[in-house]
Amino acid sequence: MSLEPPRVRSRTRVAVVTGVAVLLLVLAVVLPARDGGVEKVRRPETAVPEVPSAPVVAPRAPEVREARAASAPIPANVSGEALSAALNEERVVLASSTFIERLEMDRPWACAGGQVSLAGRVGGAPESGALYRWVWPGREAAAELHPGARLQWRAPAEPGTYFVRFQVCKDLGGRRVGVLAEELLRIEVRDCDDDGAAREEGQLRVDIIQRANGAFLFRAVSAESESLSGHAWDFGDGSTAFTSGPEVTHAYDTRALDVRTFTVRLLAGRGEGAALSATAFVSVRGQPPSDEPLPATLALSRARVGAEEWRSEVSVEVPEPGVVTWEHVERSMIHWNDQVDAYTLPWREVITVEAETGRGGLRGFVTVRPSELAVTVKRVVDVLHGRDEAGKAVSLSWASFKREAAPMAPSVEARLPLK
Repeated sequence: MSLEPPRVRSRTRVAVVTGVAVLLLVLAVVLPARDGGVEKVRRPETAVPEVPSAPVVAPRAPEVREARAASAPIPANVSGEALSAALNEERVVLASSTFIERLEMDRPWACAGGQVSLAGRVGGAPESGALYRWVWPGREAAAELHPGARLQWRAPAEPGTYFVRFQVCKDLGGRRVGVLAEELLRIEVRDCDDDGAAREEGQLRVDIIQRANGAFLFRAVSAESESLSGHAWDFGDGSTAFTSGPEVTHAYDTRALDVRTFTVRLLAGRGEGAALSATAFVSVRGQPPSDEPLPATLALSRARVGAEEWRSEVSVEVPEPGVVTWEHVERSMIHWNDQVDAYTLPWREVITVEAETGRGGLRGFVTVRPSELAVTVKRVVDVLHGRDEAGKAVSLSWASFKREAAPMAPSVEARLPLK
C-alpha cells in the first residue's frame, strides 16, 4: 500500500504526461519529415545564379568518338586530307606536344544565313612559327580558309549539320604545310524566321568596350534588364564576379607575349523563369615589360580627303638590332549591329609603301573609300602581322575608317511605291 498522498500521485501523473507531450512535439519539429510524419518547416532560400563553368562546346577527343556522338555522318570533304587537296597543299602531319584544349561557340547553334562566333584554345608547349587557322568546304571555292584563333562564321542558307576544322600549322615552304594539331567542330544550322532569330539573339548579349590593353568594360544588354536580379560573370582566366548592375570591368594579365583568346560567360538571374545566359570572346595581346623595347612601333595620322576617301599615314619603326618580316594584314569590318566580317590580304595591297627604312621599317599610307563599303559598316580595323628573327609574332593595329552616324531608316513616304 502506497504511503504517497493521492494529490501528490495526481500531480506526478500530470507532469509525466506533459513531459511526454513536449518531447513528442520537439521530435516532430527537429527530426526530418518521414512518410506520414510532420514535415519540417524550412526557410525559403534566395536563388543566386551560379557562374557557368562548362564550355559552350565540350572538348572532343578523336574524330571517331565525335562521329558516333554526332548522330550525323562526317562528310568526306571535311577530312584533313580533302581540305588540303582543295587548298592545293601538301599535307604533312608533324609530331608535337601542342594540343587543342577546346573549341567554343558563342551560341549552341546558328540560324541559316546568320553568323556565329567561333574560338579555338590551344594548350601544350608553344611551337615556334605555329599558325592558327580555320578551314571548311566552300560554297564558291573548293575550300575556305581564315587565319587566327577566332572566326565569324557565316552559316549556309540551307539548314543542316556542317563541319569546320580548326588547325595549328607550320609553313614548311612551297606547298607543304605541317599540321601540329587539329580538331573538327560540328555546327547545327537551323531554319529560323526573322522574329525567332531576333528573339533568340536579343534575349541577352554582352557588349565589350576595350579601355586599355587588357582592360575591358563588359555590359549585359537585354530587353528584360529591369527584371534581372543579378549577373554572374566568368572572365575565362579563372576570375569571376557577381554584380547587381549590368556592367563590370576586368583587366587581363598582359605579361605573356602571345595573343590569347578568353571566353566571357554571363548568367543573369530573373524573378520568373529560367536564367538567361550569354557568351562573348575577347583577345588580349601581350606586352613586353616596360624596360624591354617593343619589336616595332607605329605612328599614325589620319586625314579625310573629301567625301570619297579616308587616308591614314602609316610610319613603322623597328629598333636596332631587331628585324621584322611582315606577312599579311587582317582587315575587320565592324557593322552597326556589332557583326564583324574579317578577311586577310597581302600587306602590300593594303599599305602603299612610299619608303622602306630597313629591318621592316616603312612609311606609307592606307586609303579606304566609303563607296567601296556597305552602308552598314561602322568601322574598319587593320592589323599588320609579321614575325621577328626568333619567329615570335609581331602585330600593329589601327582604325582605317569610321562612320560618325548609323544610316537612317527610310521614311514611310520613301517606302511607298511611286505613283
